[in-house]
Amino acid sequence: MAKAKRKAERSSIELSDVHRELQKVLYQGEVLLGSKETVRAVLNDEARVVIHASNCPEQVKQVFADAARGDEELIVYEYPANSLELGLACGKPYSIASLCIIDPGDSAIVRVLTPDEQPKEKTLNIATR
Repeated sequence: MAKAKRKAERSSIELSDVHRELQKVLYQGEVLLGSKETVRAVLNDEARVVIHASNCPEQVKQVFADAARGDEELIVYEYPANSLELGLACGKPYSIASLCIIDPGDSAIVRVLTPDEQPKEKTLNIATR
């Protein structure tokens, strides 16, 4: 169950929600852009959320995966597009392989990237006479 909390599933997350909340974080929260800054923050246990592009280098992805295994609070999300599109989503004219969120501000990005953990309601099939 903790594994599902750490890694967000792409199928249950709307990309438009991620874009909206990412914009809020960029203006109201504290974000570090770039792989070097993100790796440094992850290793120092400062990062709460890590977002990396689909074409992020495998060595960097491995650092994030190892950190997520050791820290149940860290959320690692693979952005479903390349680094250039992640940069454009952040309002930057250059590519961004990864970014980390230190302080989300008023954004609900942690809630958006965390899959629902509440079980669906179960109905009982009880035959009545």
